Amino acid sequence: MALRTFISRTARPLAIAAVALLTLSLFTVAQIGPAFAHGERAQTANLRMRTINWYDTEVSPKQVAVGDEMVIRGRFETSKYWPEHVPSVTGRVYLNVGAAGPKFIKIKSTINGKSMFQSSQLELGKHYEYEIILKARVPGRFHLHPVLNVLDSGALIGPGYWVDTTGSFADFSNTVETMFGRTIDLETFNLDIIYSWHALWFVMALAWLGFWGRKSPLLIQSLRRVRQKEEAGEDPDTLISPMEKKVAVGFMVVTLMIIGAGFQWAEARHPVTTPLRTAKMDVDPLPLPDPNIIIEYGGATYRIPGRSFQAEFSVTNNGPSPVRIGEFLTANLRFINSAVRNVQPADSHDLVASDGLRIEGGPVPPGETRKLKMFAEDALWETYRLTTMINDPDSIVAGLVFFYGDDGSREIVEIGGPMIPVFE
Repeated sequence: MALRTFISRTARPLAIAAVALLTLSLFTVAQIGPAFAHGERAQTANLRMRTINWYDTEVSPKQVAVGDEMVIRGRFETSKYWPEHVPSVTGRVYLNVGAAGPKFIKIKSTINGKSMFQSSQLELGKHYEYEIILKARVPGRFHLHPVLNVLDSGALIGPGYWVDTTGSFADFSNTVETMFGRTIDLETFNLDIIYSWHALWFVMALAWLGFWGRKSPLLIQSLRRVRQKEEAGEDPDTLISPMEKKVAVGFMVVTLMIIGAGFQWAEARHPVTTPLRTAKMDVDPLPLPDPNIIIEYGGATYRIPGRSFQAEFSVTNNGPSPVRIGEFLTANLRFINSAVRNVQPADSHDLVASDGLRIEGGPVPPGETRKLKMFAEDALWETYRLTTMINDPDSIVAGLVFFYGDDGSREIVEIGGPMIPVFE
């Protein structure tokens, strides 16, 4: 009789909850589509413009077979206009890669030639060179980004590129040799033990929920009973019987015994282990030559109707040849001066405005100072939601200006400062 009562009291609410959950899940699946990118547009404009300036990024090759290696390399500059309210790279950073799930495994990563399997710290306003070596794991077409994870700030995403992986997942092998000469496959190593532990704790959780749900299977009913006790001025703990307290202590004792036995078993089976590394690597910035270009920022405006960014500055050229501005980079968007460079987008997703930059006042001869006006005009401002910068309290913008000399030289200078929106 007691079992029948328990089933009748619990089956109907559980069935209703299961049907509701299934309906919600089916509705959600029907409404969503495939996710191809990593939400970089969702990051605020000042976070993308004033944190990490990624440049010279390249992925090679962009088509590999399962088991082959792919390399992401390039450079980045840590902005000296880093927002004060955002924790910076002077704390802890970790070089990573963004992909739609475990489609690749990371073989190696370096910053300025130093291994980045551990975290590091960087300096603001400096340049760094990075490299990430990946091994293709799953066939398909994927969107890859270099990523710099910053402690307490999150992932700062670099430019994305589409890559293709051919072959079959069955061809993938991820074997390593231990210090004792044992070869193991990391894809399947100890999977049976992992499944067993999950099953054990799942059974423990069901037993715990079943015990406490035998009287009141719905949490709302339990909450109502607690509130009734409180309103009556009684102690809600009296709802827990002495037998229930003993069972709870028994669950705790069994749980601790299982954990202790599991620890002893693992120690006996794997007596020599290597702990996860938490040390911080020191990385020096790239040893760049003293700058020949000196910029004095004169202010900037953004004309909202025309999606036009205009900046004024005086440029002093201390180099041996005339220089001209060939590119402006901000928030991973590249605005190209077609009169200086011919850069075409690699595909429809490449963030390159091949004719989106024009300059008034250049070139700058050696030993002279000239005032320049730079116009960066393209729909990318709107498409990638950089127009939200007009809502920032400080309205500070930043980016890299690429100067090219007639002798083939290139110099990169970061500019930044206040920006005023223009609404007409």
